[in-house]
This record gives sequence, C-alpha cells and structure tokens, in this order.
Amino acid sequence: MNDDLNAHHTLVPLLRHMVAALLLGPLITLLVLRSVLTDSPANFLGPPAFFAVGLVSWYLISVDKISAAIKLMIAGVWITITGIAIFSGGLRSPVMVIYPILVLLAGWLDSARSAKLMTGLSMTVTLGLWLGEQLQWLPVQLAPPTAVYAINQVIITLLSAVLIVFVMRTFKHRLEQLQETKNNLKKHALALEKSEDRYRTLIEWSPEAILVHRQGKIVYANPAVIKLFGAPDAATLLATQTADLIHPDNRAAQAERMKSIINREAIPPATESRFLKFDGTVIDVQVQGTAIDYDGEPAIQVSIHDITERKKLENEIRQLAFYDVLTRLPNRRLLDDRLRQVLSTSKRHGGYSALMFLDLDNFKSLNDSYGHALGDALLIDAAARLRKCVREMDTVARFGGDEFVILISELSNTQTDSTEQALAIAEKIRQALSHPYVLQTQQAASAASSITHQCTVSMGVAVFSSERANQEDIFKWADAAMYQAKDEGRNRVRLFHH
Repeated sequence: MNDDLNAHHTLVPLLRHMVAALLLGPLITLLVLRSVLTDSPANFLGPPAFFAVGLVSWYLISVDKISAAIKLMIAGVWITITGIAIFSGGLRSPVMVIYPILVLLAGWLDSARSAKLMTGLSMTVTLGLWLGEQLQWLPVQLAPPTAVYAINQVIITLLSAVLIVFVMRTFKHRLEQLQETKNNLKKHALALEKSEDRYRTLIEWSPEAILVHRQGKIVYANPAVIKLFGAPDAATLLATQTADLIHPDNRAAQAERMKSIINREAIPPATESRFLKFDGTVIDVQVQGTAIDYDGEPAIQVSIHDITERKKLENEIRQLAFYDVLTRLPNRRLLDDRLRQVLSTSKRHGGYSALMFLDLDNFKSLNDSYGHALGDALLIDAAARLRKCVREMDTVARFGGDEFVILISELSNTQTDSTEQALAIAEKIRQALSHPYVLQTQQAASAASSITHQCTVSMGVAVFSSERANQEDIFKWADAAMYQAKDEGRNRVRLFHH
C-alpha cells in the first residue's frame, strides 16, 4: 500500500506538466487560431472540455488524490478527443494522434491493465469512425485549417518530449534504487556472514555440548559434545545415529519429542533423559532441542547438559532425607509416608495391615564391651536379616539406636486371619534375629579376629485397618506391645489388643 502511494507521488511532476498542457493548450489554441477556426461544434466544445478536465485534475492533485487525478485525466482526455474526432474529420481529425500518447500515459501513470483498456477503446473508436465514414453516419465534416494540425502536432511533440524525459528520469531513479538495494543486500549478506561466523565460533568454544541432526543423522557436533560422549574424533561421532547415543529406555520418548519439534508443536523447552557414552557409560542429561535450517534444509539443533553429578547429589540428599545412613533402611519420615499410603489403600479396598516395633535385647552390652564400631556391624547384620524375613512390598525401617519398625501391608480381609499372618511373620523375625552374630574386630597391632554375640529381640505387633485406627494410634499400639514383651522377660512377641 505504501509502495503504491510512493510510486504515485513520484509521478506528480509529470502530472503537473500534463495539467498545464490541458489548461494552457485550449487557451492558446483559441487565441492563436481564433481567426481561422470554423463553426464546427468541436471548436467551441473541445477546448472548454480539455480545460475542465485539467482544472478538476489540478484540484485532485492538490488534495493528494493522485490515483483519481490520473484516471480522470486519461478518461477525460480520451472522451474529449473522441468527441472532437467525430465533428472534425473522423480518421483525418488532427486529434487522432493523441490516442497513442494516451495508451503510453495510461500504462506509465496507472497500470498495464489501463494501457490494454485504452488500446482496446482507441482501436474500437478508430474502426467505428471508419465505419461511420463508409456509411455516412458522421456529421458533415469541415476540413480543419492546417494551423490546427500544426498546433496539435506541436502539443503532441511537447507532451512526448516531457513523457520521455520523465521516463528516462524515472528509469535512472529506479536504477539508482536498484543499485542502492544491491549495495544494501551486499552489506546485509556480509553482516550475516560475519554473524554466522561469530555464532559458529561461539558454538565451537561453548562448554555446552551442541549437535545438529537431520532425520537421526548427526551433521554437526562441537568439541564439547565430542568430549561429552567420549568419541575419539568428530568423524566417528558424525558417523553415529542419534538413536545409538540414547539409552534404550528413553529412545521412544526422545523420538516423540523430535517429531514434535519438527512439527513445531508446543513442548517443554527442556527435558531430562539418559544417554550412552561411546564406552557404554550411562549419563544423566538435560536436553533441549529446536528446529533450525542447516545448510538450507530442516534440522534439529540439540543442546545437551550433563547432569550426572547433580542427579547423584540429588540421590544422596534423598538418601540423607529418607534413609538411615548406617543400615540404608528407610527412616521415620519415609515410614510415615508409606504408612499413609497403606491406610489410604486400606480405605479404598479394605483389608488389614500390621506394624511391628522391635528392640534388640542385648545390644548395649556389645557397645560397652567392644565399642560402637562392632555395634554398628551388628545393626547392619540385623537389618539384612530383617529384609530377608519380609516381602519386597513391605517396609523395614530404623528408628535409631537398636530400634526397628516393620510395616506389613496387604494382609487378609479379616482381622483374625491377618493377626495369624502377622504373628507368624513376627515369630520368623524373632528367630532370625536370635541366631548368634559373628562379628569381625580389629585390635591395634594385632591380627583381625572375630567374636560371637547373642542378641535377642522384643517385638510388639499392632494389626490395624483404616476404619479403626489413625497413624498416631498405630505407633502407640505397637510401642505399647513391645514394652509389654520387654516387661515379660524379653525375647518374645506380644500382640496389642484393642
């Protein structure tokens, strides 16, 4: 839209010359040729008509309606000369020479479509005038004086000169614009090339591992990604398919993500995954991909950040938060969470579960006699025995010191059967922990030796369902039953009775 307006405004000087010709031409013609003009209607109506077209066109130009002025000028002049031709000689009329000029002006000032329209109309009028002469339909024609031909020829010659001057000026101006555009494009191309060189340099020196692949084939890899995967060189990595670098468990998810990137679908900017180094080592990574054009074809640029150490640290923090450091058993916090899950499951599906409190009976004497190192070894052994006595779905937790808690989930749907099952498991645990412990000891300046220590266990068992208990009550019940076992002589199992 703006380009059209600018193009029209560049034609204003030429339009002004044409308006001047339309305004002054009729006046000059009437003043100079007044004595030789005939009484033909064309001599009295033609000049005022040209003058009126010029006057209205001048007004439209002054109010910045350039396109309307162009159309009015071409149409008005065409209609006027057609009328003059009818009354001033037909095909021999001196104004017939204006038709070719109008065709040129229509194409130059307006559009090729206007030039075609003007050509068609002019040819139709020409044939019509010829036919009219043959059939004697035209009014009686009086031959115009030669002076009229002279004046018309002078005006057409001047208009042609003005037109060609403006054509050449516009052509020169267009050439200058094209040259300027060419220079600007050259500058932009150089700037883009420099920008691409800077970007490539940044990628090459970036510590972030970056590669580009197309349909699973790697087409570019920076030094950081070669180092990340432990590839011997860039050529070896470029010969590798991306699927070979992704852990088998993560390939399907990564394939779907790549498909979404290519399809420009909205996905999270980054995701965690696992990749494989060339030596088979599994690494945890955070990977981010984006669709780009590489060497003129669609591709995916991938940024890979090694988060193996971070994941390791997160696991260590989780271990510290939810597991006992010595025995690697769940601690009180994790046990509380699992007990909540068991109560929630029981509420939905029914059934009973059991919580067991355990306290080692003869543990303090070992610590007092041989020190905490041997006491820790016994606790580790006891934890291993406890794991073997229960199912994978059950929870063995350490509360601290020599106290352990066992959560048995999903027993029978009746309290009687569940109680029998829980007591059977508790007895199995009591017997397993009552076997002697053979512990290795290291005395200063002497060879390693072993000692055997007998350590029994007192256990309290609380069988519960979500309908009859809450979390706090269950712990109290099992703890009370354990103290009852201790009060009754230790090395025994006691059931809490509601």
